[in-house]
Amino acid sequence: MGREANLKILIPYIDSALKIGAVDNYWFIDMTRKRSDHELIKKLSAELNDKYPGRVHLYNSEERGRVIDDKEKLAEATKSWETFYKFLRRFNDNDIIAKCDDDTYYIDVETLKAAYEFRWENKKPYLMHANAINNGMTAYQMNKKGIFNDSESAMYPLEGLTGPLFSHPEVACKHHEQFTRDMLANHDSINKYKLGKNIQFCNRISINFIFMLGKDRHELSKITYQDEYDTSCKYPQRENRPNVIIGDFTMAHHTYGVQEPIMEVLKTHVGYEKLCERLNSGDVEFENKPIGTQLNATTTIAAGGKMLMRAWVEKNSYVIQDPDTDEYLSLRHDDIDQGHSTGQKSHPDVTSDIKKACVFDIEVDKEAPIYYHNSISLLKSLKNCTNNGEMTFPFAAFFQGNYKDMTFVCERQNNGNYIIRCGKQREYCLTRKDAPGLENLKKVDEAAYNKLTTSLFLCNKNDPSVQQDKQWRLVPLQKHTNHVIAGVIDRPGNFYRIANDETTARCFIDDLPDNNCPREWVWMVKDYIWEMIPVHNKENVFKIKLVADDKPDLHLFYMDGSDELITGGGGDEFEFVDKAPKYLKNVKTGKYVSITDDGQITLQDGFAELAMCPQR
Repeated sequence: MGREANLKILIPYIDSALKIGAVDNYWFIDMTRKRSDHELIKKLSAELNDKYPGRVHLYNSEERGRVIDDKEKLAEATKSWETFYKFLRRFNDNDIIAKCDDDTYYIDVETLKAAYEFRWENKKPYLMHANAINNGMTAYQMNKKGIFNDSESAMYPLEGLTGPLFSHPEVACKHHEQFTRDMLANHDSINKYKLGKNIQFCNRISINFIFMLGKDRHELSKITYQDEYDTSCKYPQRENRPNVIIGDFTMAHHTYGVQEPIMEVLKTHVGYEKLCERLNSGDVEFENKPIGTQLNATTTIAAGGKMLMRAWVEKNSYVIQDPDTDEYLSLRHDDIDQGHSTGQKSHPDVTSDIKKACVFDIEVDKEAPIYYHNSISLLKSLKNCTNNGEMTFPFAAFFQGNYKDMTFVCERQNNGNYIIRCGKQREYCLTRKDAPGLENLKKVDEAAYNKLTTSLFLCNKNDPSVQQDKQWRLVPLQKHTNHVIAGVIDRPGNFYRIANDETTARCFIDDLPDNNCPREWVWMVKDYIWEMIPVHNKENVFKIKLVADDKPDLHLFYMDGSDELITGGGGDEFEFVDKAPKYLKNVKTGKYVSITDDGQITLQDGFAELAMCPQR
């Protein structure tokens, strides 16, 4: 569409927001890449400031004007997002800053002021995000509420990143068409798209319209290249602060780059142009309206550095073991030079220690992808291979719709082991290079030998260097599902050493692998932040729910007979008084939750102190 077409739609909403006092000030941040756009926002900012004197500002215009016509200097100036995040230094602790993409094609102006106020009243969350049309995370929530009914948006974007709307832009187009049709028919249709609740989550989100706290500006101003990841994952993970979707404040984000060609063909902008003209022509009188503001406090629950966590496995979680060597498939994490920074990338490896094994999510009874647990990646499969085989490794699930056709089938053998075959080309199976056949390579290049013998391959019977119809042992982890464990989160000594995150978690259960997932641009450790839900008419009594919007509601409760805490539906009531010494007392049993020195979680008769700090 281009910046001029975008701003033609966006600016009337900004004008209306300024008019009714939904925002105090508006800044144009000049991050343009061509002269015409640079001149355009100078013109628009001046015009808007004439209408609202002293409330409309232009930032970085002179600096950009000096380099806009110099290709090399412009490339240097536009290689990162630091221009915007350094801009945040001008604010103070009493400010709320909203960042709005320039392809924002609709803003519910009447609830914008309430969204700012909601952000001000709730400082525990790191980011707050609008309920956005064309955002994978919010599309999933709208689908759950019945607003959209397609199968693609019913799938949660893995770890909050990309998702089916990237793989299927035509679905996003249908969402745009439905929204604009409804809104053109009746402006009150906006109520249909409200979620009716505010949703806390510990995942990444595409930052189309976010609300940040001025008090976080010092850390935010350090962001350069990975702003979406840093703001929604790395920084909140470090501070144990979840993010929030503001359920009743709605906006529309038009397009991601991968969607743009289809949206151009289907002309999704036309409906928004008509809607903008209809709402901002002067015939509609906007007024500030309230939103739902319910938000419960969240906390970690710990003792002696050990946190109450849900075990990081699901019913379909396994480790994969080589029965010939008893080694488990694992991951090694290698530093990589990204040019502007150092990151880490994960590669297949093997280990003799189950605690270091990699956890996979596998559907053993049907053709399906094999996912790396707590990851955006699946195990690369083959669908159009003409060679004898290829190496396999973690591969982005939603890239080009890989989650639909990069599949495997697990063939159970009489001895209980499995042959793991490619779903689309079943003559290829998961295997390893035959070490005895590579002894000569070991003498010449030991590093290459080690890489080959620890890597994974998908090969057919024509490759003489691999083990044919290789069998694997699938070790189930299902027994740990929904169990509450004591975990230790290990954070890097130097938070800024790599661009992504080295944070891991470990536990004290011998046959549960530590939470050491692929190094990706997501929350590395989850399922350890808890929401305190007050029980009506019972002072200091709460139900405790895991902050995990990608799962069914999981509450903390005591399992009779086994003397353990698990997560599931319903949940027990717990007594908690927010003053030292702090504790959790199970109302049903009268016992106290205890995390022992050796990492066991028990309910005991005597008082047990816990470290908790519930905040909103």
